[in-house]
Amino acid sequence: MNLDLKTILPYIVIIASISMSWGIGSQRLDALEQKVNSISQMQQDIAVIKEKIMWIESYLIKER
Repeated sequence: MNLDLKTILPYIVIIASISMSWGIGSQRLDALEQKVNSISQMQQDIAVIKEKIMWIESYLIKER
């Protein structure tokens, strides 16, 4: 079996393209996970702030 460079080269290009696409896709997925985590943390912070503001408002109304 005689393999030429002309025969192997397209397969090498295909494998390289697939591996590059896989790497880019995984990086984008990691970035998306980080954004989702930060948005989730922001939602929790907003909920805590909202609860504290409601407590402060009720405290001030009782003081009147």
